[in-house]
Amino acid sequence: MPDVCVDPLHFLVDRLCCRVYLDGGGNVRLGFSRRHGLEDMMTAQGIARSNAGVLRAQLRDGAGGSGSEEKPAIGGSVPPGSFCPLIP
Repeated sequence: MPDVCVDPLHFLVDRLCCRVYLDGGGNVRLGFSRRHGLEDMMTAQGIARSNAGVLRAQLRDGAGGSGSEEKPAIGGSVPPGSFCPLIP
């Protein structure tokens, strides 16, 4: 999993299909769909905890620096409220 070390935000969004955003307090939050399994959710949470500082900086830079609640991580990649399907 070398991609995780290089860019945790893109790994979470593109590979695990999570919604990653900052809440009102500036904390990194993850959004999952009903299709996500426990293993994927635990993996995503581990990555988010291990890379919280990097993710926070990426989200602030990518979200325009406001840190406001429920901003999507990457503009057009993951629209709010929708999730990409997991492919086994």
